[in-house]
Amino acid sequence: MGYAVSMIRGALFGLLALCLAGCGDDTQPAAPAPLDPAIAQALNEPLMTDPDLSSSNEGAAAITVQIDGPLPILPPRDQAVEQARAEARRLLGAGKPVPVPQASGQVARLPNDREPADHLELLKNRTSCQAKLSNSAIWAARLPPALPIYPRGATQAATGGDGSGCRVLAVIFTTPVPLDEVRAFYWHKAQGAGLAPVHRSAGEWAVVQGQDSAIAFDLRLRERGGETIAQLAVVTR
Repeated sequence: MGYAVSMIRGALFGLLALCLAGCGDDTQPAAPAPLDPAIAQALNEPLMTDPDLSSSNEGAAAITVQIDGPLPILPPRDQAVEQARAEARRLLGAGKPVPVPQASGQVARLPNDREPADHLELLKNRTSCQAKLSNSAIWAARLPPALPIYPRGATQAATGGDGSGCRVLAVIFTTPVPLDEVRAFYWHKAQGAGLAPVHRSAGEWAVVQGQDSAIAFDLRLRERGGETIAQLAVVTR
């Protein structure tokens, strides 16, 4: 009996020793798996909140168009104006245009919250064209050759429609070219096309109107924020 007790005590003391040895184990934890190099680079690079750093992260170069610097910017304002002027001179052709005469009277103003379709209302007494209007910038490209968008002008809104043998269009666009030059461009384009242009005003807006048996138009111009805002309505028949 005493021998059995001694054996049990010995087993218990051995088990206790093993438990204590486990608590004091100095084995180091396994090292984490290394990060993918691309992930490591992305984590270690500075955040792209600084505009000066916006072109430095080329980790996704395989899906970008250009990786050797920032995206190209628009030409400086002076350069854009000169380019537009050069194209306008080309469209007007040879010869020095005569000055636009002074405004000869007042016409009704457009509503302040106007839409291109509102402008066409001013021409309804000059045409019987029945056309369903649709809003799309494509109408700016369908203006007659005699009255195109001023070179490099930026279309803001446009509407138009085709009727039976006729078309109506209205466009709003902007250009950095001064108002006097834009007015002169349309005056001489209309004059060259036989549209008998007249120069009027509507409050702060300059107005050029004209027509013949095939085309009638109404152009409104004003300057704001260093740009010329143009509203052009045209009826062809």
